[in-house]
Amino acid sequence: MAKKYRYAKAAPCEQAIIFARVSTKEQEPGASLDAQKVAMEEYCAKKGLKILNKYRAIESSTNGKRIVFHQMLDFVRKQKKKTAVVVHCIDRFQRRFNECVEVETLLLDDKIDIHFCKEDLILTKNSSSADIMRWDMGILSGKMYVANLRDNVNRGMEYKWSNGEYQSKSPVGYLNVPKTKTTPATIVVDPERAPLVKKMFEMYATGCYSIKSLKKFAEEINLCSIRSKNHKPLGRETIWNMLKNSFYYGEMRIRGEIMPHRYEPIISKALFDKVQDILSGKNASMPTREYGGISFAFRKLIKCAECGGTISSEHHKGYVYLRCTHPRDNCNQKTVRESLILQQLDDEVFSKIRLNANIIDLLKKCVIKKMTEDSEANAVMKRQITCELNQLEAREQRVKDCFFNGDITREEWNEEKANIASKREELQHTAEKYADISRDIQYTVNEVLDIAACASEIMKKANPEQQNNLLGLILNECYLDGTKLIYKLRKPFDMLINLKNSDNWFEFDKSDAPEYENLANQIQMYKIRMNMNEE
Repeated sequence: MAKKYRYAKAAPCEQAIIFARVSTKEQEPGASLDAQKVAMEEYCAKKGLKILNKYRAIESSTNGKRIVFHQMLDFVRKQKKKTAVVVHCIDRFQRRFNECVEVETLLLDDKIDIHFCKEDLILTKNSSSADIMRWDMGILSGKMYVANLRDNVNRGMEYKWSNGEYQSKSPVGYLNVPKTKTTPATIVVDPERAPLVKKMFEMYATGCYSIKSLKKFAEEINLCSIRSKNHKPLGRETIWNMLKNSFYYGEMRIRGEIMPHRYEPIISKALFDKVQDILSGKNASMPTREYGGISFAFRKLIKCAECGGTISSEHHKGYVYLRCTHPRDNCNQKTVRESLILQQLDDEVFSKIRLNANIIDLLKKCVIKKMTEDSEANAVMKRQITCELNQLEAREQRVKDCFFNGDITREEWNEEKANIASKREELQHTAEKYADISRDIQYTVNEVLDIAACASEIMKKANPEQQNNLLGLILNECYLDGTKLIYKLRKPFDMLINLKNSDNWFEFDKSDAPEYENLANQIQMYKIRMNMNEE
């Protein structure tokens, strides 16, 4: 750096201030600050300098505002006599050139001398170019040290991220476990909060709860962050961020990039995606509790067979009528009384479902038998998938080693990582199906049987909203054609009409898994809404 100094006799310096610095709070308990202080006190005594003040700074020299540093400069600026600024070494004083203008001004005005004890360097307004160069090189050396340290930290963090390690505080529902002499630091599922977090995801996925109602739920169960000092329940913003956090199903967001982590997920990817659809408004067709204060049995369930428009419900002279909204002028669909369609469904569906207690027990035994027969085949598939996942992990480790050894570029590494992550997600999704399919199907079928057994009674005694919930659970692809309803029955309700023999009733194909998974979610939604209506 080019510096111009005035060569005039410098004023004598008889007083000094001491400036000691460490970069972070974690370094304070060590001996660094005390060691600097002792060394500088001995130096001042040797030089005959009277110590006016002592500054202990715990602040970075490269990031943020250097508050203590500038307080020290303000102090010496106000002194009537020239003051020596005594520091242990150059990199304890500064590691960047930003402060040079301010410091040089004080030097040229003969307000300060700077004493670097370790380097045995004293800067005055008449310092030689060699001394100034030593100062510059010391700053440059400190700057290079910080840059290299940053590169090493980033390299280490990238390596840990590639291993699925999360380098930050875990979200609500998880616990950070610090490292010990024998085990590394890790993140584990919080046995108390994780079930509550999962419950909130499931509640929001039904479409029956808002962020506000989830906040009230969090207050009722006193769900708070483990880091909350006053144990305050989760707020709306925290709940919103929680519902958007992919960490809960097995992926972490690092610098805008999504990558898998190694910790146990709390929810499934399917549940997370359903929540995202509701948050983004994509699931706008999901039924709500009321519309204009009035509930209808067929609300949002039927379309017009002629034009495809929505069939709406309306009250007229004490009756409920179904009519097409006629988005196209050439539609000839007439208005139909709702009671006619309800009677049609009672004749064709509800009155034909005859399930007594004995039949229900036989059907449930049939389900268990079928699942037992498939268990061995499922076990074989799971072992095969586990083997493929292990091979994929070994392949990922080889690619990672190639990158850190410099054999491949970052672009090649990122491309291969994306391919491996895609394949791993596919295998994990398949493994999850084989691991949980029996439990999900058993739960779904058992719930279907219990609901179907009393469906006719529910329809006769229920209010319009409860009827709407049940019809949405049983019917699919409903179209109004004249005075007739064209519809399909959802699986396995379609197999309960005129059921006489339970032996071969349940024939499940693995391709039906998504449909049964969706039905399980619909049943959960139905039960929640029924409970809300009863309240």
